Amino acid sequence: MKPLSFAPLFALLLGCCAAAAAQPNIVIRPQKSGEEKFDEARFLVIRPNGKPPSLSAPTLATPALPAKTSAPAGALQVPPPGAPKLDADVAFEYWFAAGVDGQRIGYVQWGAKATKKSGRDLLVGVKYQKFTVSRFGERVGQWAEESSVESPAGTVFLTGMRQGIGHNQALVLNGTVEGKTLKVTGEGAAKGASDTPWPEGVVGCVREPALFKEKPLKPGESFDYPSYIGVINRVVKMTVTLEAEETAALWAKEPARKLLRYVSKMEPVGTFKLPPATTWVDAETFEPLKMEFDFPGFGGKVTFLRTTREAATADVMRPVELFNAQSVRLDREIPGIHGRKSVVYKVSAPKDDDAGTLFPADARQAVKNLDARAKTFELSVSASHGPARGAPAQPAPGTEFTASNYFINWDNGGVKAHAAAATRGLPAAATDWDKAAAVERWVNRNMKAFEFSQAMATADNVAKTLSGDCTEYAMLSAAMCRAVGVPARTVLGLVYAPAKDGKPYLAYHMWFEVFAEGQWLPLDATLGLGGVGPGHLKIADHSWHDEKTFAPLLPVLRVLSAKPAMNVVTVEP
Repeated sequence: MKPLSFAPLFALLLGCCAAAAAQPNIVIRPQKSGEEKFDEARFLVIRPNGKPPSLSAPTLATPALPAKTSAPAGALQVPPPGAPKLDADVAFEYWFAAGVDGQRIGYVQWGAKATKKSGRDLLVGVKYQKFTVSRFGERVGQWAEESSVESPAGTVFLTGMRQGIGHNQALVLNGTVEGKTLKVTGEGAAKGASDTPWPEGVVGCVREPALFKEKPLKPGESFDYPSYIGVINRVVKMTVTLEAEETAALWAKEPARKLLRYVSKMEPVGTFKLPPATTWVDAETFEPLKMEFDFPGFGGKVTFLRTTREAATADVMRPVELFNAQSVRLDREIPGIHGRKSVVYKVSAPKDDDAGTLFPADARQAVKNLDARAKTFELSVSASHGPARGAPAQPAPGTEFTASNYFINWDNGGVKAHAAAATRGLPAAATDWDKAAAVERWVNRNMKAFEFSQAMATADNVAKTLSGDCTEYAMLSAAMCRAVGVPARTVLGLVYAPAKDGKPYLAYHMWFEVFAEGQWLPLDATLGLGGVGPGHLKIADHSWHDEKTFAPLLPVLRVLSAKPAMNVVTVEP
């Protein structure tokens, strides 16, 4: 099956459902506190069995483990799940402890309930995830939920996602299947989300674990199925292959059992491919017991291992530090890099099939000396600190770079007030570049730096908190520029970060670009230097127009998965 966690950088989505007015509305809520009121004649409110603990609730104590175990080094050490204790209407309920190379990061709850509405049999499935990681030593909670409402035969009626993205803010998308289309709606600022094609036979989270039993295979045989990935609001093809039958012990001090080992692969989305996932299922019950996949974004092999609810929801005592996993080491320091003219980097990307397209070419960076066979190339990156004289004019940007959208939402009092404050005092003849540079200075001086608890908040939310990390700086800066009429977009890439041991990092980063004097020009409010130097390596840019998912982050995940090695070739003063 597809990995329970889609990607570390956007904390994985998942969701909440609501139906169209033509049929009774079905609303899935994991908690009672603070929820809206529903007319029971029109709404069916369903809560999954064994609701997950509140995100603000005290964490649970770590369960005691055997003093000595036979588990291999790096294995998750949790007790086996034991006999399930299910309510009469519960179809299944699985709890998985999640870890990276044996180090716990959180849990996933996956379950389904049977219900009736207006004489109609329904199954409601919910997959809830909670991870705790560390960013620069600060504990960060990441949560997400996906759900679907299905017929007993597996036909999906409703699907959606709910994902925490900022302080008291969640991204919520609801979908209703109408023929060959998933009609997608969003709550609040996410209204107007794009519909997406819905082919026949899409598998929801209720039916998905049953596919192993439904489609018996011999070693080497495969089957395909379409799956909805809410975080990118797309249906993709999954291919599942039975690799082998084997006997193994999954838990310490537990006898070996017969298992079936499957490998799942997702079709590429553009140039991005999710790493293959290996799933072990019980050879007799066909229930999933363990899933494993390599994900560089978490720094190693991610494992989900079935266990008890108590063990799965135990507190994460030693969170994984994401910075170490989501950075690329350089071979030497470049003193004063942000004031340098240019740098040439030698890049090796052995895990990517088309290494030369990992980094785009634009006015300030270019790919040279590509060796497609060795998967190496040189990346030349130059500084930019404002409009370049004599530079050829670039095509004028479309309205998607000036309009207010879900993430870069400037049409509100908070963003407009900050934009007015930033540009106050500029002369009447101020250029678009003057305005953008003033925005960069204002955000740099007024935001609270190095607060890492948000996934990626929208600009209006950042305008209220004036806190966050590089993603919040970039979103607010782009929104403020648009509020004063300057076309803007965000940029994803790498930025030079010094280290104590003399070998610096290239850390994943977000900044913004504006269109001024016929050129796209970069700015970075986290540094506030009136531009960027050759320590900013661009991976992708995006307007976020009509985007209610984290699909624009996929190019970064591609670079993460490529496991690039980078060395400094030349440095121009």
